[in-house]
Amino acid sequence: MIIRAGGQRHPLKRLLDGLITIALWVGYIYLMRHVLSVVLSYFGVPAPWGLQWSDISVPPLVTDIQTYALIVLGNGAVFISWALYNKFMFGYRGRRRLSVPVTPAEMSAHFLLTEEQVDACRAAKRIVMVHDSGGRLIQYDAS
Repeated sequence: MIIRAGGQRHPLKRLLDGLITIALWVGYIYLMRHVLSVVLSYFGVPAPWGLQWSDISVPPLVTDIQTYALIVLGNGAVFISWALYNKFMFGYRGRRRLSVPVTPAEMSAHFLLTEEQVDACRAAKRIVMVHDSGGRLIQYDAS
């Protein structure tokens, strides 16, 4: 997830993001502990956990590979469930299609303006619109 405006988010949401990030890093390091211990022992740094360079054997590596396969299957199940949920909730609606353009006639009917006034507003760099309490346009300034 890319957070573009992290400072504007609620502090509890930022804290939750931080905790989830830390938990995922701890899980990643836990899963990679044997690789880390083998690499460290290769360079002469003894690791009190996991395998050593001289002790590499097949069973622990097979166990790790089985664990990784279960994680991949779990991730796949989450993604497929998510896709099925989206399909159920949103059906086959084209969410990624461009919307139908609004014509000047439709805009003029909505704002109760003439098409020439709508074209002038579209060409302006700045528009100030004043509405009444019912939401009807009562004044505009296109400059």
